[in-house]
Amino acid sequence: MKYRQFLPLLALAALTGSPLHAEDLPAKLRLPSLLSDHMVVQRGTAVRIWGWAPPGKTVTVALGMASAQATANEKGEWQVSLDKLPASSKPIELQVADGATTLSVKDILVGDVWLCSGQSNMAMNLGGCANIAGELAKASSPELRFFTVQGGTSGTPLDDCVGKWVVCTPETAKAFSAVGYYFGREIQQLLQIPVGLIGSHQGASSAQVWLSREALAASPELDKTYLQPVLNILNNPEEAKAAHDKWLAEGGAQYELEKKKYYADRFQADQKKEPFTRPAPTPPPAEPNYFTNQMTFPTVLFNARIHPLLQFPIRGAIWYQGESNSADKLYDKLLAALITDWRTRWGLGDFPFLIVQLPNKSKQVKDSVEQQGGWAQVRELQARVAQALPNVGLATTIDVGSTNDPSENNNLHPMEKENIGKRLALAAGHFAYGSTAEYAGPVFQEAVVQGNKIQVTFTHAAEGLKIGVPPKSSLTPVPPTEELLGFSIAGADKKFVPAKASLSGKDTIQVWSDSVSAPLYVRYGWQTSPVVNLYNSADLPATPFRTDKD
Repeated sequence: MKYRQFLPLLALAALTGSPLHAEDLPAKLRLPSLLSDHMVVQRGTAVRIWGWAPPGKTVTVALGMASAQATANEKGEWQVSLDKLPASSKPIELQVADGATTLSVKDILVGDVWLCSGQSNMAMNLGGCANIAGELAKASSPELRFFTVQGGTSGTPLDDCVGKWVVCTPETAKAFSAVGYYFGREIQQLLQIPVGLIGSHQGASSAQVWLSREALAASPELDKTYLQPVLNILNNPEEAKAAHDKWLAEGGAQYELEKKKYYADRFQADQKKEPFTRPAPTPPPAEPNYFTNQMTFPTVLFNARIHPLLQFPIRGAIWYQGESNSADKLYDKLLAALITDWRTRWGLGDFPFLIVQLPNKSKQVKDSVEQQGGWAQVRELQARVAQALPNVGLATTIDVGSTNDPSENNNLHPMEKENIGKRLALAAGHFAYGSTAEYAGPVFQEAVVQGNKIQVTFTHAAEGLKIGVPPKSSLTPVPPTEELLGFSIAGADKKFVPAKASLSGKDTIQVWSDSVSAPLYVRYGWQTSPVVNLYNSADLPATPFRTDKD
């Protein structure tokens, strides 16, 4: 999307409000799309029913045996709160009437509702995954239901969205988020209660598009980096356009053409299973107006696809995003602000928020100490947020990403999603449901230099650390070995070399290299696509880490 096309959105984003006109007021009783046939409402918390009606109209709401009344305000908005309900697989009906119109919502179940959000790997549907024939054959589950938020972006918060609830069948499952489906399947089987999944995701989206304007403005760093550039463009549109045109004329346009050809050629090579070694084109100086990319424009997906959901109680959220922020050193600030903002706006306390840590994405290289791109950094920042905020879980997926096919140079969308959903469900078991089962792989605790070796201690060792292999269904084959893989070590010069490692205790390992006599720092899995095999007894992989800091 080019600059001129963005001016209306920029202007809209700057508005603080506008007066209502008569034609804007609701002409008749209406419910939001979330309140529709086959929905699942959250158990154990007040049930919120809301909608629109002509101002001054009295609205009567009945859900099962409960009822309440409200009067539409001057904007035509109304809302009631009904007593909390226990989980139930017996369908109930919602009736809403204002004297002129009666609306009925049928086949409502009561259970747990989870939000599934993020970018393309959360959006990737089950039908696009590998080896799903057997799964689809058993995908009829009347107590598992999906709602996918449709639509685009908005410069101001919206009150409604487009979408509908559907019951899980082989056909509807194929069209829903694969990660969400596998997660929901596990939760429903664990609890034996209805589960509703709300999919609100968008491919290529950056984290800042999912934050509210207020959340960005509240942080000086985020305000300066993400919000103020928008306002600067809005306040100086001709100057911003001139800078962008200059960039295009001095090489930007040619670079865009070369980049498109590069990715097209690489895609063709991948399809033919042929090696592709041509380097990517060298970019010119940074584009002065990066907001020509709609999926980096702050707030626009929060406004369009999160704000309409905020009155609908949920049990928690799962989040698979970070690929589009791989060069962003403020990613932990963005993610922490997003979690805090969403929790505040939903008003449900610190509900569980479960993060998918980025997996491998390209051909794995054993004993590599080079990091290509910022994926290792994103993993570190995701782990930092999970450790810093309450009730935030991390599903480590470093072993279920790309394949080892030599032609697969950059697989952003691994086709194996089942183990990701399962690991999120393990985390939900701990953070939402009180399970005592191990839910995480080994997590770095401390490193102590012992002569020419470093001893590393881990939490979440379960019954003990071990050398493991990826799950059988994984598309990332690592041959069985008795050697611990993925470690590197450095002295004071921070020049890392591949390291040897051995299990030295239930929760400890020793790391060393004959070429580093005085080690100070250790890393594990600190590459875009490392070969790693440290697990705990629960067959969960260790989270990548480093002890050196920038």
